[in-house]
Amino acid sequence: MALEQASTIDRVRENLRLQQVYNVFLHYGLDIAFERVPTIALFRQKMQRWVWNLPEELESPPLPVKVRLMIEELGPTYVKVGQIVSSQASVVPPDWEEQLAKLQSNVPPFPSDVVREILIEELGAPPEELFAAFDANAFAAASTAQVHRATLHDGAEVVVKVQRPNIRNQMKADVGIMRDAANVLSKRSQALRAIDLSGMVNEFGSNAIRELDYTGEAYNAYRLTQNMAGIPGVRIPRIYSELSTDRVLTMEFIRGVKISNLAAIDEAGLDRKVLAQNALRAIVKQLLIDGFFHADPHPGNVLVDLTTGDITFIDTGMVGELELSQRLNIIQLLIAVTQNDVMGMASVMKSLSVPFVEKVDEKAYYKDFERTVGRVMIGGGAADFGQTVNLAMDLLRRHGLRLDANLTLAIKALMQAQAIAVLLFPEGGIVADGVQMIREEALKAVTADRLYEEAKKQLTLVAREAANNLPSLSEATMGWLNQYRKGRFEVYVDTSGVAKEMQKVSQLGRQLVIALMIVGMVIGSAIATVGIGLGQFEGKYWDTITQIAVFGYIFSSLIAAVVVLRLIWRWLRGQPADKD
Repeated sequence: MALEQASTIDRVRENLRLQQVYNVFLHYGLDIAFERVPTIALFRQKMQRWVWNLPEELESPPLPVKVRLMIEELGPTYVKVGQIVSSQASVVPPDWEEQLAKLQSNVPPFPSDVVREILIEELGAPPEELFAAFDANAFAAASTAQVHRATLHDGAEVVVKVQRPNIRNQMKADVGIMRDAANVLSKRSQALRAIDLSGMVNEFGSNAIRELDYTGEAYNAYRLTQNMAGIPGVRIPRIYSELSTDRVLTMEFIRGVKISNLAAIDEAGLDRKVLAQNALRAIVKQLLIDGFFHADPHPGNVLVDLTTGDITFIDTGMVGELELSQRLNIIQLLIAVTQNDVMGMASVMKSLSVPFVEKVDEKAYYKDFERTVGRVMIGGGAADFGQTVNLAMDLLRRHGLRLDANLTLAIKALMQAQAIAVLLFPEGGIVADGVQMIREEALKAVTADRLYEEAKKQLTLVAREAANNLPSLSEATMGWLNQYRKGRFEVYVDTSGVAKEMQKVSQLGRQLVIALMIVGMVIGSAIATVGIGLGQFEGKYWDTITQIAVFGYIFSSLIAAVVVLRLIWRWLRGQPADKD
């Protein structure tokens, strides 16, 4: 979805926001630049300790920490970019990944009176009327919203997600700045044009702004709930639509810990292997059977209920969708990794990709893939899926190939599911159990009931289309019956196109006949004149014939000259000759 054309107010807002962004970049940029020059850095640190009376043992924070602080100060749009990088980048150094992961927390909440105003505006009543109990203090705060605990009048415990005020305007301004910067950079760099930087920024901006509409998150939760109904021990939070709008989302409160909290899981006596297989099976079904999947299943979004052992996927704002052909290709990728088939994996990864350079050296790609990825895949034990795919994606970029957005999300979701499964049960994982799970879930999907439902759905669509065309069908049928009663069928053939071509042929034929007649008259009269002169025939009769022959020669020559001049005139003016 393309971004809407910016209005004058949007441009003014972008200019004001640009000044804020520039100031933040300048402040942190100078700080980072000074740190790279040892002499300046040492002098600066001594001056800071003297001015601010800082202890001597206090060290300057490393670069990843400074970048994380800069992103937090820049605001929610840039925090969103940092979160995407931390969860989707193919190779992120551990120290950077640690800092970028902190972007999901430690965001100060906005005042409770503002929350109250938003609830009244969106739901039409104050929180004390809408809920039996409502905690004015935020339970958690994120870059675009904060969450409050509440209790419904029927006793159900819920959380209420309230969007930050004016966040949409700020994000639109930030996206506008990013879009303008991408356009300028793309004009100056062939490489950035090749990877369609402007298109990537537009897609990110559209998705980021779309996620601010909580009706989409509610729909995603509903659809995932339907798809996960057959997976034991896996849940999606219930959404209370009557208490939700595009800026407020009320959902079931989930008790549990992060699925990576092994100490709490072991203390509760839960079976890690069962948890690992349930989480992995859920992702496999979402990705490779349903084609509609939770796009960010990191441990913070996957909770375990310590009393029941149920796994719950929360935060359904980011989802992805895959076509059937894409799902089949990913299944082939898993089979290739399982069988340590290096060249098979190289072929599948290439088929999933599109080039962003003019020409891809396929021979060099396959040779590089075999040499680099083969060292990881071929050897003792099962291949590490995450490491193998990271190397493969890095090779794709180096050879001018890239995956589309949904495929990137899908492979990253598989890698996150693999990391969770191996953390819980090291002997399992996508390589050990994934293919068997695909077979089992595929067999479950292809049942008599499901085939009946799909056939009924298709028949309903066909019937609806037939109903829309019913008047024309009934008229055609009655017409055929009437002809049958008369003992004949009438066939109408549209010959308008043929008639035009035949008319052109007829015109050319007439022109040919006229040309032959003129040439014949010229040649005949010339022969007659010359023959009479050479025969030296005398008499009044022969004199008359000679005069007629000379007159015919002159007349036919004049006609031929006129025709030729007319054709030359039409040719010089670009007019078609078939108009004569």
